Amino acid sequence: MPAVPVPASSTCDAVDDGNFSAAPVPLTARLGRWQVTMSYWSLLSAMVWLFYGALAASLYGTKNAILAIALSTVVYSIVNIFTARLGARFGLNSTLLTKTIFGRWGSILTAVLLAATTLYYALFESSTLAVAFQLYFDAGDIRIWYAVVVIAMMPLMLGSVQSWMGKLNGILLPFYVIGLVCVLIAAHVKFGGNSDWLAFAGVVPDEGRSLPGWLLGAILYMGIFVNMPNTIDFARFSKLEDETFHERVTFGWVFYAGLFVVNGIAGIYLVQTVLPTEPATEDGVVRAILASLGFLGLLFIVVSQTRVNSVNYYLSTTNFERILSSFSSVRLPRVVWVGGVSLAVFALMLTDVFHYLQTALNWQGVLVVGWVGVVLTHFALHVRDRRQGPAVDDAAVPAVGVGLAAWIVPSVIGIALLEVDGVPTLLAQSAQLVVLALAVVSYTVISCISRRSGSAGDRTRATGDRVPVA
Repeated sequence: MPAVPVPASSTCDAVDDGNFSAAPVPLTARLGRWQVTMSYWSLLSAMVWLFYGALAASLYGTKNAILAIALSTVVYSIVNIFTARLGARFGLNSTLLTKTIFGRWGSILTAVLLAATTLYYALFESSTLAVAFQLYFDAGDIRIWYAVVVIAMMPLMLGSVQSWMGKLNGILLPFYVIGLVCVLIAAHVKFGGNSDWLAFAGVVPDEGRSLPGWLLGAILYMGIFVNMPNTIDFARFSKLEDETFHERVTFGWVFYAGLFVVNGIAGIYLVQTVLPTEPATEDGVVRAILASLGFLGLLFIVVSQTRVNSVNYYLSTTNFERILSSFSSVRLPRVVWVGGVSLAVFALMLTDVFHYLQTALNWQGVLVVGWVGVVLTHFALHVRDRRQGPAVDDAAVPAVGVGLAAWIVPSVIGIALLEVDGVPTLLAQSAQLVVLALAVVSYTVISCISRRSGSAGDRTRATGDRVPVA
């Protein structure tokens, strides 16, 4: 995409607390490359990435899981070249970017989806830390540890991309890397002498696999497509001259080599070596780390959860703020949003989080896959939006966009494939691929029909005000 002309006027008066919920990020507010990188790289230390690797290997075998991780790394790296460009060149968050696709009301669902998904990831990581404390000290009601974790995390979650999130995570990143290396060495010394972790074939037999194991593992990783709209939300803070760097490093192959390859294989090795007779569970990685490194392993988990929850809370609170700003002119201070998300996390913790968390994430994963399919198809088909930026003014977009049905209907079908009894195994195991294909095809058809019919909404978008960047 070519460089976008920049209007001279500033939109800072439309911005609340520097989060730019209702306006593009002006070039004067863009951040240095390492501040953006260190803020986004908070995601590197999430326990969920180790768990996904361990889960893929547990289901389909170690070698298939490694192939799935490699394929996912390539796919994510390529797709996020385009999502990073969209965010950086137009300065728009994922909600504003999709107004012209889903409409004024439909785009709010983007914020709802991202708010809920990142809330659940914060819930997962916070619960993981609470379990680590309970397991290590072998004492106390888990509900007490839930409260301790939430209260202790709250002061650390008040930062933002523009203030100290990058500094916090830049300081903690070396500790995470060193800690992970130490955990792996300790696991090898204590448990790895007779470990044949590479030969593990997976608990799902060949007759239970409708597709090759490596492809089923890659489909499992499609449930993390939420990283793509999240890329947009962070890339909008980057400078235009840093575009190539961010495409390759911050959001590209360097990032995913660490996120998926390093973390995924580390999770596989830890669980297969330390807990070889047990299936991969949400707390299995935690137990493997504590068994390998003891108190230092606990400190490693604390560092990792502090890093990743800073970004989970940031994304969740900013998306909840976007929802409120869509219905009201009320602006609440960040401390209120952090407090509200903390209370929500604690309340959900009390509902036996690990019992339903994976189901919730599967549903949200299907919805995000549909979202990605529609959004990427839109910008592939609409050259004007790709080059000049989409319309964001409420007067220039419809209340409900033509892309909403192409997102929601395939997503509902995908959830049905996952949950309804009697669905053919092939469709159930490839639900995410089915949703992606349906979203792309249906939006292509709807978009072509809309163009040919010369609908009012399409004419409005063609002539309405566009706000590429500010």
